[in-house]
Amino acid sequence: ITTLIIPKQTGTADTCTTENEEDLFDIQDKHDLLTFGWIHTHPTQSCFLSSLDLHTHCSYQLMLPEAIAIVCAPSYQPNFGIFRLTDPPGLDIISECKQTPAFHPHPDLPIYTSAQEAGGHIQIADYDFKVLDLRK
Repeated sequence: ITTLIIPKQTGTADTCTTENEEDLFDIQDKHDLLTFGWIHTHPTQSCFLSSLDLHTHCSYQLMLPEAIAIVCAPSYQPNFGIFRLTDPPGLDIISECKQTPAFHPHPDLPIYTSAQEAGGHIQIADYDFKVLDLRK
């Protein structure tokens, strides 16, 4: 990962929505960047993927099987996690799920897993990366 892009966004206590996505795509094209995943916070919760997070991440992983979801939970330990949907069964379950509202239960199966622990494809390294903050 070479660059973290923070898009213009609006949020509530439970959600965050990207605004002006065309600006994000323009920056990616200009810098020849590929989307490898997404990052978000759980300011008052532990580090996990909520049902809304599972559905958000599903789109990323359908486009790029290696895609990751990073969750930062500053009030808890661990204070971050790097996740992906299991494949199978998680990717199929979430891509076929049509339940509403946004926060809803899913089957008690291993729907997602750590992407950095044993069997994962992510290794943490200590190196610099660019931060492009589009909120300004």
